Amino acid sequence: MLELAQIIDDFDLTFDPADPRNGSLYLGTARAGGSTLDLPATLSALRAAALWSPEPSKTIPDAHRAAYKEQLALLEVAEFGGAEGFIIVRCDHPKFPSDGERWAAWRAFFTHHHGAAANS
Repeated sequence: MLELAQIIDDFDLTFDPADPRNGSLYLGTARAGGSTLDLPATLSALRAAALWSPEPSKTIPDAHRAAYKEQLALLEVAEFGGAEGFIIVRCDHPKFPSDGERWAAWRAFFTHHHGAAANS
């Protein structure tokens, strides 16, 4: 499994700032590029499935990466599509705990749309 520091350093992590059920859940694409994930289409599909709020998404800014490493606890990560793919990440944060049921719904959504995760 990827380690938290590697995830935060090597991936652009997009999150839903408006839906508390998505607290500490992230959709990650490699910062080095190469991901074939269509992020706008994926967020649209998540919204249509009631798994993402209609509010604009946010991405962890570079200036905050160190703080995220200190404050998050990594619980699970699922990798889809190999080197050209993406990851979904479940963490916990004291103020923004993750929701196990929502994580399960995310896993089911991405498995349905992208096949089984590499680490299923």
